[in-house]
Amino acid sequence: MSYVAVTLAGADSPGEHLQLAAFTAAAAVFFIWVGRRQRSTGRSLIAPNETTRTADRLVPPPPPTRGHRTAGCVWIGVGGVFVLPAVFNVVAAIRGLIG
Repeated sequence: MSYVAVTLAGADSPGEHLQLAAFTAAAAVFFIWVGRRQRSTGRSLIAPNETTRTADRLVPPPPPTRGHRTAGCVWIGVGGVFVLPAVFNVVAAIRGLIG
């Protein structure tokens, strides 16, 4: 089973497994952060809640929407998908170091 995991990951040494684990863990943290922020605010990630000045007046930000909250939940799910390969790569690195 570990041979299949190594082949699929494209890593041959424990160091490469740890690099892959670090990369996927960083991606997981980023996507989960984006999802939590978007879900809690209900606004777009690009311009979350800033007022905009146009000519002589301030334009308020758009109200929170259910679609942005749902998209936040989707981003959290995407981050969760990245957590699993990080765990598998850490386990593969430990198994490579031990035996």
